[in-house]
Amino acid sequence: MDGLVAYPDIALSPEEVLKEIGYGNVLPDERVVSLIRSLLVQLEKEVKPRYAYFVSEGELEDRAVRIREHLLTTNVTITRLLEHSTLFAVFAATAGREFEQIQQTHKTTGDMLVIYLLDVMGTLLVEKTGDYMETKLEAAYPDLLHTKRFSPGYCNWSLTEQRKIFSLLGQQPCGITLSEVCLMTPIKSISGVIGLGQEVRPGEYACRYCELESCYKRKN
Repeated sequence: MDGLVAYPDIALSPEEVLKEIGYGNVLPDERVVSLIRSLLVQLEKEVKPRYAYFVSEGELEDRAVRIREHLLTTNVTITRLLEHSTLFAVFAATAGREFEQIQQTHKTTGDMLVIYLLDVMGTLLVEKTGDYMETKLEAAYPDLLHTKRFSPGYCNWSLTEQRKIFSLLGQQPCGITLSEVCLMTPIKSISGVIGLGQEVRPGEYACRYCELESCYKRKN
């Protein structure tokens, strides 16, 4: 399953961007607000976020997920959170090459504030694209619960595992390519796995199990 996401379905608001860059009770500078609004207008006109997913039966092992001929070597933390899954969805989602072109164009101006704001917007866009994809997955399997989505890089899951995910999805899902070191282009892209089943634990991430002391989430 793959799809193009209509921007209004995942539209960013100025408030979302301001919250993401750290504004709470402090009022932002007028230039910041004006720039955000201007950039969001451009995004609405030009971006074309995309997603793809593939659902299959599979088997959980101690530190891996076996899907067809592929063994996704994760770790015990992720397999614990995927417990009771009877189906597995491997996925990819991206803010799109159009968004990356917007970024590249603005980088030539050297305006670091604009560059920073676009980086934040790209992260928000791809995460909301992933959220939208999950609503489609829920609609396709209404009788099953699903876990959170887990991506290579999460809980020390090696980025090289993305090669297996892309093999299941068809090598260049949503137009995303992998470099030799398994970095995705467009850079504002995500990939990973979601578990589905009647007894899975929906909505749970592994922060209370994770041993990565350097994770920035620990401050929260």
